[in-house]
Order: sequence, then C-alpha cells, then structure tokens
Amino acid sequence: MLDEWSGLANLLANLIEKYAADLDIEDMPNTLIKTENKVEKREKE
Repeated sequence: MLDEWSGLANLLANLIEKYAADLDIEDMPNTLIKTENKVEKREKE
C-alpha cells in the first residue's frame, strides 16, 4: 500500500515546494477555529 500512495505524496510535496513562495503562507492572517460551540483563535507560532 505504501507504493500506491507514494506517487500522490510526491506530487503534493512537489506542488507545495513549487508554489509555497507564491502562496506567501507565512504572511497569512490568523484563523478562527470553531470547536464544540466555542471559537478559538489560532495564533502564529
């Protein structure tokens, strides 16, 4: 089963590596996460 998923994993890793700079992930705003009827603010680490 490992070999069946390795192609997809490699594709996703390559796409993330290729477009990470364009997406500017580090400068994205903080997100709000709703869990069990309350909202938690996710801070950058």
